Amino acid sequence: MITNNINWKTVDVGGVKISVRPRPKTPYTVLRVTSLVDTGNGSQMAVLKNALPREWEIDIDEPQKAQARSKKGLSLPRRIANLNCVYTGRSFGVVADVMESLRVLTRNARIAAIVPDIIAPGDFVVFRYEGSRLKIRFAGVLRAVTADF
Repeated sequence: MITNNINWKTVDVGGVKISVRPRPKTPYTVLRVTSLVDTGNGSQMAVLKNALPREWEIDIDEPQKAQARSKKGLSLPRRIANLNCVYTGRSFGVVADVMESLRVLTRNARIAAIVPDIIAPGDFVVFRYEGSRLKIRFAGVLRAVTADF
């Protein structure tokens, strides 16, 4: 019996066995700026909340990553450039494709990268998970731009 199923990890092409390992997706956390507070001395505090619905989140708990995370715990940076950050909510979600998630969330608005100095309520702050210990790094600030802008 011949089947059309293909094992995507190893493929036999012309007598040569090719091994393919899918590239792991980089996990990201996307938070929305709900408000800004001027704390004086030229500094501001941004209040950040999880921006995406729970249904869109992915699971990053592979056995070795779960063990590394349980030893130290994950924490988001408290300061981005000259901006202090406060996080609200019980948890923050993890997604693999930031741009696609934001396009669906903002109903296909254009997404533009901005500098943290001009952040405003409604902007999105993105954090990237790096390495085997899942260290969290600031990845950028994105703004949804409408067509009539």
